[in-house]
Amino acid sequence: MMPCCLRFGITLLLAVLVTEVWTQNPPLGSVRTECQGSVMMMMLDKSFVGKYFRINVIDNKGALVSLSPRLAAQCGYSLTVDFLGNAKFLASVLSCFAQNTNDETYKLTVQISVFSNSAMTSASSYVQSMTCRYSPWAEREILCERNYMEVSVRRGVPLIEPNFVQDDPDWSLAYPEATAADNSIWKIVFHLPANRKTTMTVAQAMTNGYGINTTPTRILVRAAYNSTESQPQVIQTVPMAVLRSTTFYKQRWMVMMVDTAVTCPTDGTAFTEQMITWNVPRVLPPLVPTPQITTLDVQMGVDGRKLDPATIHNRDYKLDVGPQLITVKIPVGADGGYYKSHVLDNTYVISYSIEPMLEHTWQDGPEKTKYTVLHPITTPFMPRPPVVTNNTVPKARVFNVTLGTFLPDVELVKIIVGPETLTVPEANLKGYNVQEHVFPNGSKTYTLQVPFEDPNVKQKVTPPDTRTYILPLTYLLNIVPENTPFTHPAVVEAILKDIIPPTVTGYCDGAAFYTMVTYGNMGRNWIPFVGSRELGGSLLALYKYNANATNFWMTVPYNSVDATYEVISSSGIRSRLDLTLKDIGTMVVVADFSLSCSFPTKMIDCFTNGTMAALAVKVESVPSLSPSQLTLRDQSCRPLQSDAINAVFYFNVNSCGTTRRFDNNLLTYENEVLFTSYRLRVACHYLVNDTKVVQFLYQNNPAPVVQPGLGDLAVIMRLALDSTYNDFYGARDYPVVKYLRRPLYFEVELLYSRDPQAELFLENCWATYSADRNSSPKWDVVVDSCENSADEYLTIFHPVSSNARVLFPSHLKRFEVKMFSFTSGRDALKGQIYFHCSVVICDSNRPSDSLCSRRCIPGKQRLGRSAEGMDGGAVKAFVSSGPIELKRDGSLHFMPRSGQFNVWSLLGAAMGVCSVVVFVAGVVYFWKMPKSVY
Repeated sequence: MMPCCLRFGITLLLAVLVTEVWTQNPPLGSVRTECQGSVMMMMLDKSFVGKYFRINVIDNKGALVSLSPRLAAQCGYSLTVDFLGNAKFLASVLSCFAQNTNDETYKLTVQISVFSNSAMTSASSYVQSMTCRYSPWAEREILCERNYMEVSVRRGVPLIEPNFVQDDPDWSLAYPEATAADNSIWKIVFHLPANRKTTMTVAQAMTNGYGINTTPTRILVRAAYNSTESQPQVIQTVPMAVLRSTTFYKQRWMVMMVDTAVTCPTDGTAFTEQMITWNVPRVLPPLVPTPQITTLDVQMGVDGRKLDPATIHNRDYKLDVGPQLITVKIPVGADGGYYKSHVLDNTYVISYSIEPMLEHTWQDGPEKTKYTVLHPITTPFMPRPPVVTNNTVPKARVFNVTLGTFLPDVELVKIIVGPETLTVPEANLKGYNVQEHVFPNGSKTYTLQVPFEDPNVKQKVTPPDTRTYILPLTYLLNIVPENTPFTHPAVVEAILKDIIPPTVTGYCDGAAFYTMVTYGNMGRNWIPFVGSRELGGSLLALYKYNANATNFWMTVPYNSVDATYEVISSSGIRSRLDLTLKDIGTMVVVADFSLSCSFPTKMIDCFTNGTMAALAVKVESVPSLSPSQLTLRDQSCRPLQSDAINAVFYFNVNSCGTTRRFDNNLLTYENEVLFTSYRLRVACHYLVNDTKVVQFLYQNNPAPVVQPGLGDLAVIMRLALDSTYNDFYGARDYPVVKYLRRPLYFEVELLYSRDPQAELFLENCWATYSADRNSSPKWDVVVDSCENSADEYLTIFHPVSSNARVLFPSHLKRFEVKMFSFTSGRDALKGQIYFHCSVVICDSNRPSDSLCSRRCIPGKQRLGRSAEGMDGGAVKAFVSSGPIELKRDGSLHFMPRSGQFNVWSLLGAAMGVCSVVVFVAGVVYFWKMPKSVY
């Protein structure tokens, strides 16, 4: 009798661990089992197995068998873990240690050990069993799994067919081995190229990694793809692994030989970015003696599950059965597969994986063959470099950056912003607002928001008004569960026209340029140049430089070496001041300003003694001119005095090449100041036949008589920053914010006069509610040159002493008043306040003048004195300043000043502070005053 099953040698080949088996079951829902034809499947959830686990098989005696990769291929097992960490364990129903009942029912029991660390210690163990039914079997069934090839053949002796022909050459090669073998022994013959063969006993074959076994009705052979006797072969362009073998059993009266050849595809896939094409030969010559086979059925599936035609159509799969090839086409990204992230040379790439199956049932002769291929497919790496999208709206002044798109297995770990490396929670705490956005298909992006004002944001200025904000980034990402890191750098820019550049304004008077620079919103990040020289050092004092937080101002004489003479004429000079602001780092010009004015200057003097004086100056059109090189027509006549800008000539009309000509009653003397490309004509005109009668008498010299001439004088009223009267508010400083009841420091000055005998006095000063100094209501702050005694906050007069700015203290008066407002009832009126003063200028040597004697003027004397002043030589004028605008605070109450009909009030509340905006614009009045001529 032939034994029913092959049962020897197995314990010598397997590492068997006889230990106590845990009987606890896995948590509910953590393990899912499924029967897929001749394959049993267990799905283990990642939340259950974690990162570290092991699966051992339990045999029918309760012993644990540890599965190595070699033993798994030999016994019919495979284990894979998908990108999410879920595990899939597959077992052939004919696998080692599966309990087989009549080749119909199969039971497999495994132990699942879950570890908490990579050292694989301290395991929690669980037992899981599954039972599957698979019947009926085809005469021959072939299973091509990912790590092994399996063929099982029915081993019953069939009836003799009338058309039976021994047409397989492998039979004739194996027959001598079978007939010469010992009785009662199983052997296997492997057929190699060039009619070579290798014969092994079952024990020897199993030692070499082959799986050989018998079941109640079948005999099977299992081999790894890379087994020694396996041969590569290309069939219909498809690479195949071919194992040609014949298994036989001999008894004294019988020899049974079984063809156990098996072949499986090792590739056959082709890829584009959009499509996967998988080809399997329809006819496999190593398995059939003739190419004439009848295809009975072809089905495809995914993950071991067969799919119906509707599902195939809905997923856009294609199944085509041709005469030579069976072709399966699967779109990249189709349902049933999944994408996986990878890193290649720090570049983010992805792959698409799917596990299609193909089941081809054919008939060649009376027997049927069921050919099942489980063929996991993974596409080549497809580069998917992350895209940084700049969604920034510059006016919002916040960077809004999107990074993506990523698969679900990518996580953002850290962000490097400038020099700082921050985790995502740290970045959010810093105010960067890092968010993950997941889309319905599972893909994700990350957004990042960073304010423009963040210290890690760089700035680049493009004159005149544009600023580029630069955000340097490096994203640190990780792929799970492998923990594969990669980085992605980015530089994000936003351009915004938000620069208020510095501005320069200026004006001229008869002797100097007055300029003021307002800094703008970039601060003082530039260097000022006057002409070609940097404004600094001794120039600051020379040009009376003053500055505050927003401006600086200075006064440059028109004849300064930093000014440029443009044009000269007999009556004056047109001079220009160039002020340039250059970037402190790059020295690029960020602002330039030129102020050109005409200054009255006496260029020629004609003397009655027949001499002439001429002033020549260097002009812009002759930059190489040195004034000391200038000459008259006679080149021996050189300047009497010269410097870098000017040259003065003094000569007789009868010398230095001077010519004369007559024109009616006029005698004209002419000469020229000359240099290369420089010519200045000078001329003097004298009346001919003009008679002067001079009478000579002998008498005592009369007393000196002053002959009056007329000249212009001006008075200005200014507001000082404080009681030192060193700095004053300029035109660009207003509005100036002051608090109520804070002092205002006024200075009234007589301009341009150099007469030490002239003295300026304040006769009366008052404030009005409008610009008209004669309007009502009004409040007196100075009365008859004295404080207003009716005011409880008396005006304070400050003395004036000489310094570098004040040459004649008698030309100035200074006083201080407290801030107040007009009221109606107890409410402060909105509006503006104007200050006015009547000013008297007199001769300080006149003791009869009560003003000049520095006494307050009584009312009657003031009236008489005013008339006297108008007729007797003192001059009276008016100056004004304002407006002063008071900001109102409804929570404050105003206390009226006494004696003024409750119209004026002083802010007196202890709670709250109200600010005032002060505008002072000196209103200048000109008048005629006698000038001494000796």
